[in-house]
Amino acid sequence: MVRGGTIGSLVMATIFALGGSASAAAPKVVVTSVDVTVQDAYFTDLCGAPIDFFNVGTFKAKLYMDRSGAIVREIDTTQGDVAGWTNEVTGATISFPATAALTTDYRKGITPGSPATVTGNGIAGKIPGLPADAGQAVFAGHVAFVDPEGVPIVVFDQLVSTTGHWNDPAAFEAAVCAALV
Repeated sequence: MVRGGTIGSLVMATIFALGGSASAAAPKVVVTSVDVTVQDAYFTDLCGAPIDFFNVGTFKAKLYMDRSGAIVREIDTTQGDVAGWTNEVTGATISFPATAALTTDYRKGITPGSPATVTGNGIAGKIPGLPADAGQAVFAGHVAFVDPEGVPIVVFDQLVSTTGHWNDPAAFEAAVCAALV
């Protein structure tokens, strides 16, 4: 799942990060409608055409606090979420249900720059001609900022591990370009 085109994961994480842990209080729930399109520089360069990444749907973040009220974990889910890529010139599009659930642990708090561990479970991508990338992926990341709703926004820095089915990155990239160009 982690490849130069991880912009999808990055955007999803940037839109909503995760956190959680046991606490005396019920988790805070934040629901956000998302309709984001950004140019994907990696696939634009790789495919030789202007390629946009998009993510549309509803994100639900549950923020879990410790007894002191500090956010320690977040669990993000989607409802009707669709992600994919579009060639800006031809309109060719790849889209798939983005059903991964993300759990983020904030072991050192949510101050910007603090480390975060993000575990994603579900479908990460489905490209024509390949089986779906699906299973579990664990990332090391960091808190980029905290949004006005109090949700930490996390950047994925490094893939730590995967289980399940993940296509060879070169095959995935070739299939994306073949479908879009």
